[in-house]
Amino acid sequence: MKIFNRRNFVKSGISLVATAFYPFEAFHAPSREYQQVENVAPLIPDRLKPGDLVAIMGIAGALRDEKVLVEFKVFLERIGFRVLVGETASKFYGYLSGTDDERVEEFNQLVANPEVKAIFFTKGGWGSARILDKINFDVIRKNPKILVGFSDLTSLLTAVNSMTGLITFHGPLGNSSWQGTSLSSLQGLVCQARCDLDFHAAPQIQGLKTLRSGYCEGPLIGGNLSVFCSLLGTPYFPNCKDKILFLEEVHEEPYSIDRMLNSLRLAGVFSELSGVVFGQFKDCNAENPSISFSLEEVIEQLVNHLRIPVLWGASFGHVKYNSTIPVGAVARLDADQQTLFLLHPSVR
Repeated sequence: MKIFNRRNFVKSGISLVATAFYPFEAFHAPSREYQQVENVAPLIPDRLKPGDLVAIMGIAGALRDEKVLVEFKVFLERIGFRVLVGETASKFYGYLSGTDDERVEEFNQLVANPEVKAIFFTKGGWGSARILDKINFDVIRKNPKILVGFSDLTSLLTAVNSMTGLITFHGPLGNSSWQGTSLSSLQGLVCQARCDLDFHAAPQIQGLKTLRSGYCEGPLIGGNLSVFCSLLGTPYFPNCKDKILFLEEVHEEPYSIDRMLNSLRLAGVFSELSGVVFGQFKDCNAENPSISFSLEEVIEQLVNHLRIPVLWGASFGHVKYNSTIPVGAVARLDADQQTLFLLHPSVR
């Protein structure tokens, strides 16, 4: 059975998408210029408390199963929050959860709403990057709040952090598993202001392994490899100097992983970093192993040229137990002890 992924989608329909599905307004230049923030203290959101109002919206792919939305709302209420469900959570526009304008307008409105303390998103897929040039980053700076998501949301989390300095949270979506460490990790960061990121708590596809010894410190950047690479050359790709890069992936063959990592290498990313943490690479095996490098061989070929600490197999990604990583928070990576520890809480 053919598995849907970004690579196959782009190969089969990029010209059709460009001419038939994108409204003309989607290609307009941003209405105003924003610059990345540099050398400033992270913008830290308030922690979540019982009774706080949180929102659910769709910013990428359409969530077709209404039952998932209902269950996610009930779940958030059960763990102590009041929940506002946005219109985009149940909208359909092709494969998107509403038009670009509908999604970005609702996002900007929820950010501006002082009652909303956090925004959760229904699912990934594709679509977050289509609205980056329409986001009001000034409103985000004035109303810092918790944003949680991963996969396609990598583009949103990265752009918001790059443009505002706000710490964002690479964590579960509405259609994710919220069992075990998926929940406890997020709660520890955004409710309890904890600084330890425990990668030893749950079994994973790839186990923890030190690929390059050493320790380092730096702000965290990254997310899904495909989506992170897609930001290269845009105003939203982060400054990688002295950062710790974390990456995960799903449904990509080793040659595709190789190509994307090489793009980052050619862009000079790995020469600037202070360290790398690889998460879970789910279903990233070769379709024909006899004529392919394995995933591990591709990673090894990259790491052989690095002189910075590298940790493999951390517990985040498209897996049942998906630990939350705060984008923009300053952390200490000890590859030998296989630990990642925040130097300051990611919430106030």
